[in-house]
Amino acid sequence: MAQAEKKISRRRFLKASTFVATGAALTYGAVSVPLLRKKNKVLLRPPGALDEDLFLASCIKCGQCLQVCPPQVIHLADIDQGFGIGTPYIIPRRGGCILCSGLPCVLACPTGALNHHLSLGKDAEMGIAVVSSPSTCLAMLGKNDLLFRLEQLQQHPEKGDIVTELRDIVARLAGRISPAEKTKLQERFSMPEISESTLPQLIAKVKLSDLDWLIAFVTGSSLAQSGCRVCLDECPIRDEKTIVFEPKSETQEKGAFFPVVQTSCVGCGVCEEKCPTPVASITISPQKKWPGKNKDHVGEGGQST
Repeated sequence: MAQAEKKISRRRFLKASTFVATGAALTYGAVSVPLLRKKNKVLLRPPGALDEDLFLASCIKCGQCLQVCPPQVIHLADIDQGFGIGTPYIIPRRGGCILCSGLPCVLACPTGALNHHLSLGKDAEMGIAVVSSPSTCLAMLGKNDLLFRLEQLQQHPEKGDIVTELRDIVARLAGRISPAEKTKLQERFSMPEISESTLPQLIAKVKLSDLDWLIAFVTGSSLAQSGCRVCLDECPIRDEKTIVFEPKSETQEKGAFFPVVQTSCVGCGVCEEKCPTPVASITISPQKKWPGKNKDHVGEGGQST
């Protein structure tokens, strides 16, 4: 009888100990999530991410979002993120989120850490773009982005793959010049025409010896009269007018405008990635939300979720 009572008492002790330990762990987790997060750098999360505390508590670090990301811009946090180790995030300068149709990363999330009610990229709230360095912003300087990139190649030929960069510039140049200017480009590279189908041949003909000619060509073209607009041109939801360009001042340099970020910006990071200045002039403030904007994600049919 006494032995049976000892077994029951031992069983009760183990059960009670388990409840206490589990309760302590849950309490510690609930308290430690915000504490640990405050010590870490705020990361840009994939679209649909819940508020950070809920996200950290919901994400099981499975990596499914990373595996289905078409442009492969999602990374997994390292050990320096403490409790957030293994959670997905985006490094805008390396590659912004292009807000893929259907948002496959959201669909792949098994726990809802990426809100399953989010169906449209334009409704994401990843962060807010900020013109963090107005003094280097090409739009504010009235400087054309392609001309700037060509001059950078001339001044710093040792940096990066110069041939690849030069050919990318020419590809973009061909689509932005006037018909008369396109004729000059045809003559320079002995092309019967410049069109989408012949663009690969044109790009293949570009050599480093053409750099000086290209700089002079762009300097004298109509492009030189317009400042950089890359942040808007490359925006995956530019039809939402995420950035507008306003005159800087009455005494500004010709073609200089201030890029003003609008509330339609979702902070995807593409503008930071594509900014042509050596250090991005426009950057993302992750997890920031527009004041007064509905914090809930909007699903299909325009209903708040």
